[in-house]
Amino acid sequence: MASHESGHRRRSAIGALVLSSVLLAVTGVAIDRKATADLLAEAEEDLLLLMDLRTSALEHYLETTRSEVVLWSGHGPPRELLLQFSLAWAALGADASSALKRLYIEDNPYPAGEKYKLIDAEDGSAYSQVHAFLQSRMPAFLEIHDYYDLFLIDPDGNILFAYFKEEDFATNLVTGPWRDTDLGEVFRAARDASDASFVAFSDFAPYEPSDGAPASFLASPIRDGEGVLRGVLAIQISVGGIDEIMQFIEGVGETGETYVVGEDLLMRSDSRFSRSSTVLETRVDTEPARRALAGESGTDITSDYRGVESVSAYGPLEFEGVRWAVLAEVDFAEVLAPARRLRRALLLTSLALLALVGAAGGLGVLEPMHMWRAADEIGG
Repeated sequence: MASHESGHRRRSAIGALVLSSVLLAVTGVAIDRKATADLLAEAEEDLLLLMDLRTSALEHYLETTRSEVVLWSGHGPPRELLLQFSLAWAALGADASSALKRLYIEDNPYPAGEKYKLIDAEDGSAYSQVHAFLQSRMPAFLEIHDYYDLFLIDPDGNILFAYFKEEDFATNLVTGPWRDTDLGEVFRAARDASDASFVAFSDFAPYEPSDGAPASFLASPIRDGEGVLRGVLAIQISVGGIDEIMQFIEGVGETGETYVVGEDLLMRSDSRFSRSSTVLETRVDTEPARRALAGESGTDITSDYRGVESVSAYGPLEFEGVRWAVLAEVDFAEVLAPARRLRRALLLTSLALLALVGAAGGLGVLEPMHMWRAADEIGG
């Protein structure tokens, strides 16, 4: 009788364990699906917010730059200095371009890339006096505003002043070797504009005088108090200002990043995962990039430019006729990592119950050991 009751209790315990393991497995599947859906929804929401924040910051940067160019071209030192440079250029005669290139580039004692360090050529000319005044003050100005270079150009296209003294200095943007560059195009657009607050903008493209580095230009007309065109103010911006916005990685996880793509599907900001610059080098031919460039916003799960499955939020940015795609992405595996850890924990618990069933039923430990190894392979 006692033996019969003991057997009955044993079968009841085994049944309870089997039922518990089955219920745990069924519940685990439901929990896993819910956790996966919740994690994806949360990631999409976070990425959309991140994309919006980066887009707003980038728009603010570009609009601020635009406002500054309009302000400086319409008031204050740039207008006065351009008039002084124009007079000084004229005083050098018909060979002004050759004379200035010789003084500030060819005979410049500093090596290529450091020609800007020559403040005064000490030739006694009125040009060098005005140049020394502006050149000595430019480093702080460019650093504060994160510009690469600044140009003062007369209505005829002569580059009267350029801080970095690259090969475009003292050339002509109408007849010279760089007339077909983006700098030449924004100059002509600003020169021909009737609106004093007009700004011409060029997307990033390789600029040969800067050793082919990616460059973008903004230009605005300079007019005197009577509205007469006196020249054009142009600035050259590098990718540094954009990278500073897009590569802020706090809160984006191990694999998250934000970046900008142009209409040619090439990057306009650097990837955080590359040691070399990816601007105008890395192609992003993905569905999110194409949708953003078509003016759409949203989220998607797709392979990114590295071929890694990612969750992506995307949207367009438009500035002065140029459209970019702004993307915020994180690896799909990182998003689902918490769900996978939960799945493994539930699986191991279920297998532990089955091991107890096997032990209670006298089935030995061989089969449970196989189950544990399977759990490690699935969850690990």
